[in-house]
Amino acid sequence: MPEFELQYPLVLMLLLPAPLFLVLRRRTRHKLPFPAMMPEMRRLRPGFWKRYYNGIFFSLVYLCLIVSLANPGYSKETVEDFIESKWLFLALDLSGSMKRPISRFSDQTLGDLALDGIRSFIDMRRSEDYIGLVAFSSYAKLLAPLTFDKDLLKTKLELVRSKNHSRIYRELGAGGGTNASEAVWLSLSAFFSMLPEENRLSVEQIAGMREFLLGEPAALLDIPQKIRHAGLGTGMAVILFTDGRIEPTIRAHERRGGLPNLVNIITLMKAVGVRFYIISVGGEVDEAVQKAMEPKAGEPTVGRIFVTSRGLDRQQIEEVYREIDILETNRNLTRITLQPRWLRRPLLVFGFGLMILHLILRSLPRLRKL
Repeated sequence: MPEFELQYPLVLMLLLPAPLFLVLRRRTRHKLPFPAMMPEMRRLRPGFWKRYYNGIFFSLVYLCLIVSLANPGYSKETVEDFIESKWLFLALDLSGSMKRPISRFSDQTLGDLALDGIRSFIDMRRSEDYIGLVAFSSYAKLLAPLTFDKDLLKTKLELVRSKNHSRIYRELGAGGGTNASEAVWLSLSAFFSMLPEENRLSVEQIAGMREFLLGEPAALLDIPQKIRHAGLGTGMAVILFTDGRIEPTIRAHERRGGLPNLVNIITLMKAVGVRFYIISVGGEVDEAVQKAMEPKAGEPTVGRIFVTSRGLDRQQIEEVYREIDILETNRNLTRITLQPRWLRRPLLVFGFGLMILHLILRSLPRLRKL
């Protein structure tokens, strides 16, 4: 809304006949004949205000009525300082290799160590952050949607801890594969479903968009303009923890039947501005994935790959998550909004007040016409 505007400006055309109404009112008014006055009696003639206050009040009330119908308004600028809220999805590998113990003298698995790191990362984040959980092996499963509730997230993490033997852990552990690309796509789909209504994609549109991600690396044909210009990536990131080889080749696509290609997903994330972090235990990251993560000339980086040794311990994984926490720092932002202020009601109240004042003045002896 501009600083000042009229909601119905054509209504002001009704002001044009206002002078005609005043002239007709003056000519049709009943006048009493008086005899000729002596010159010395002319000083008794009513003053300007007593002669014309009726017309003045009529004009003001008419003006208030017409302008209120036009409904003028102005914009009030509001400046609000706030902390940026991050939207973070944590994708955890639960394939068969994650069940191996971290050492010969420990019963803690690599998956348990990863859960400890995720738990510490959740504690690092601000209370305003949305955090979601995805676990994957041969297929991906949403453990927790984007939520503020850290206790809920920690409860969901315990469900996939090896010692608890939950149904979800058994289902995911049975597959043994490493379908990382499906986990990242599931995280993006959750972001798409959380967009404002004017940019939100339907289930059919998300399914159709997935078709763009199939096939060999660099086969992404196009990105819907609705998503490209939605401002999706503001404060959004996916953090992938895996110890398996991420394979974006056409062979994986053909073997697994319609698997989204991770390189194409990264290309999509670059286009919409979603950050992507990979924590790779043992450094088994496909060369095509590494190349896709590298920014081109004049292009901002999409994220970072953290390569760790297979002899990973809790301190190392916490240091990685602490570095990601620094990279995804909540910024101090300023929001400027324009709030419309319409003046129809104040004008009507003012016009009604003028009518009451006019009636009071007409009742005063000194202002009576007769």
